[in-house]
Amino acid sequence: MTLDLFTVTVMTALVASVASLTFILDTVIRRDVGPGRLWAVAFFCGLATTVAYMAWSSGVGGALSVAVGNTLFVLVPGFMWVGTRRFNDRPIGYAAGLLAVLAAATFVAALLQADALGSWGGWTTMAACLVALFVAGAIETLRPPLRHIHSSWALAAVLLIAAVFYAVRLTVFLVLGHDSALFSEWLGSISANFVTVTLTVVAAIVTSVLRSHHTSEQRYEWLTEGGVAFDGVMLAGTFAGASADIVERAQWRSEGVALVVIRVEGISEIRTAFGPEVADDITGACRQAVRRYAPASAIVGEDGADRLAVCALATTAADARRLGATIYRGCTEELARSQSGLFPYVSVGVAFTEDAGYDIDRLLDGARDAAQRAAQTPGASVLLDAPSSPSS
Repeated sequence: MTLDLFTVTVMTALVASVASLTFILDTVIRRDVGPGRLWAVAFFCGLATTVAYMAWSSGVGGALSVAVGNTLFVLVPGFMWVGTRRFNDRPIGYAAGLLAVLAAATFVAALLQADALGSWGGWTTMAACLVALFVAGAIETLRPPLRHIHSSWALAAVLLIAAVFYAVRLTVFLVLGHDSALFSEWLGSISANFVTVTLTVVAAIVTSVLRSHHTSEQRYEWLTEGGVAFDGVMLAGTFAGASADIVERAQWRSEGVALVVIRVEGISEIRTAFGPEVADDITGACRQAVRRYAPASAIVGEDGADRLAVCALATTAADARRLGATIYRGCTEELARSQSGLFPYVSVGVAFTEDAGYDIDRLLDGARDAAQRAAQTPGASVLLDAPSSPSS
């Protein structure tokens, strides 16, 4: 069976439009924020791209329609990339600025080369931007915590395949030209439409799954732009920055600082076996327990999946360990009263500036390692980041 360009284009527009509209409407109904909203913008740009190219094929707009379509197409992987950064709680300011520059360059290149190349004007610039943004999106998808969600690997794979496709397409275009038999038969518009359909469908499915996972794991909506959840627990990026400031100021005064990391084991297994509501009930109980039993002057934040962290002043290593033990007892008491009836294992690791120095990364790594060792050590619940840590 031989498919003509018009049939393939209509098929692509229909499939991509249905998948995109489904995701966009779901975003509106959910009143989603964060990565879901940015991904919805990516799908909307894909819809608008189709409209722009259809306008050009109908003789409306000429080179301007091509320029707008190319620019919107670049924004699709661009907003996918920015959305994945938002999911990973990474800053998106410079990423958004870079995306704006690439989009502007694509638009200008299409207009400047329209007289010489016609509808192919600015295509090389667009293709280069697509390759860069697809690769950036795939790399960001493979960063934690997103990479710990297995369904995200499908999105990374599709983004990488799209990047390779457009990289090969760009290379052949520059070497042989778009009139060559190789480009026309294997890398032309029909092949590009098939890639677009595959990317859109897989992206719509995976991002919907990731959004649901994000809602389940991070359902604590932000109260402020600073990244504080409504229950008072800071998001990981906010906590790291605030802790670094506390440690720096404590160093000026030669005061001790304790970093406490609390691990709750088996949440993923509980979510799979008993459902997200039970897992969220346990997670909520632990979050509230850590806030309740940490000192009033301490800050409490997330530290990756199923981990919380506390940064507080402590006079001695013994005081730091007592703080960890107090938080541990509070967590166990709250879990014992939990409606779920389940009692996951809680381990606590403590790092103190007297041992680790005034380096926030070293303190966090030490507390995480101590918490992991506590989880793996029979009879241990609270361990200090020290070779001879006692257990309780």
